Amino acid sequence: MPTTRKPRITASVSEQEQGIVAAAADEFAAVGLRKASMDEVARAAGVSRSTLYRRFPNKEALFQAVAMETFETGLTRLEDATAGLPPRDAVIEGFALGAEMVQTNPLLRRVVLEDYSVRDALGGIGGLFIEVVTARVAGTLREGGTTMPDDELLEAVELLVRLVMSYLEVPASDPDRATPEYARHLATRHLAPMIH
Repeated sequence: MPTTRKPRITASVSEQEQGIVAAAADEFAAVGLRKASMDEVARAAGVSRSTLYRRFPNKEALFQAVAMETFETGLTRLEDATAGLPPRDAVIEGFALGAEMVQTNPLLRRVVLEDYSVRDALGGIGGLFIEVVTARVAGTLREGGTTMPDDELLEAVELLVRLVMSYLEVPASDPDRATPEYARHLATRHLAPMIH
């Protein structure tokens, strides 16, 4: 009696990549970039090592994909939270939400606050990230009604983005100053007035 094989069900390339990126995000959040295991990522994603390396040739390439996905998700969340707000209110809420996300998202927390080895892995993405975030935040503020000339808006937003990155990378040592409420206070007093 001939045996019949079950049809093999395979995920599409994009589904495989999404699964790999999700598994890698968990691994990087749990152990950091240096200790992350490509074997563990492949196992968790349900793919072979060869499939993993075909999609992402090394750990740094995989980390860059995870970082871009994480930042895109965070930016979308920030845009959704600030949509329809007047520009200064959007700056305040965006800064407070960004501080909260870094504190509560395990991967963002590790990337921004704990694992300094990621700077090497990100290479030139840092500058690109600032440009992308600046453009998107400026667009959100423009939609919210800012009347600043485009060049002034882009300058102010780039400065805000750089301040936010610095603030998040080197958090206050006083726990009372490392809260979303305090972030909202800082944004209200110092950052929002930069936008008009």
